[in-house]
Amino acid sequence: MHYPHKNLFCYMIAWLSPFAIIYGALFVMGQAVMLYGAGQHSMFVSHGAVLIYLLCVFFLYRRWVAPLPVKGQLRNVGAPWLVIAMAAVYIAEYLWGKAAGQPAEAFVSDFYTGKTAAGVLSTTLTIFILAPLNEETLFRGIMLNMFLSKYRWTGWLGAVLISLLFAAVHTQYQNVSTLAEMFLVGFITSAARIRSGGLLLPVLLHMEATALGLLLG
Repeated sequence: MHYPHKNLFCYMIAWLSPFAIIYGALFVMGQAVMLYGAGQHSMFVSHGAVLIYLLCVFFLYRRWVAPLPVKGQLRNVGAPWLVIAMAAVYIAEYLWGKAAGQPAEAFVSDFYTGKTAAGVLSTTLTIFILAPLNEETLFRGIMLNMFLSKYRWTGWLGAVLISLLFAAVHTQYQNVSTLAEMFLVGFITSAARIRSGGLLLPVLLHMEATALGLLLG
């Protein structure tokens, strides 16, 4: 990762800013939920508010803290293998769940329960578009940026640590195997960010993960 100026102050800003930005995102999400309530569009409202917040800080972060490319390099980065790896993770989790008689995650099963057509639409937009954009910007963008340097090992160390954090924050899941699945999703999308240099490939892989999660339960 390259900073605007190579001095101690800029390194401190680069390490402290992700925590401030994530705290801001959580605050915005909490305020949105408090103001709107627990209606059937609450996920859309909260994630939409966070996306607006992230758009406001995104350009400031790229200008004053560290590079955060959007597209990056999509060729010769092993994208097909990453797509296959993501599918393999979900298929393995599905087969394990069936073999072990593991119940489906209630959070996933109840996504659309009791919702109107408008509620189904807003929930679908949230899980397929808003959540991937928000989570990849925060985790594989801003957080992983803390570890990117001229040494490749620091990026991969960051991929492991952030994947653990990514799994830990998904407290809506109860099964241990699902949390392991979340870790692998985080690691695959982190690998996509490291190899491509941008956020587009991680976002697309996150969307694939969402589709597989709904399809396989």
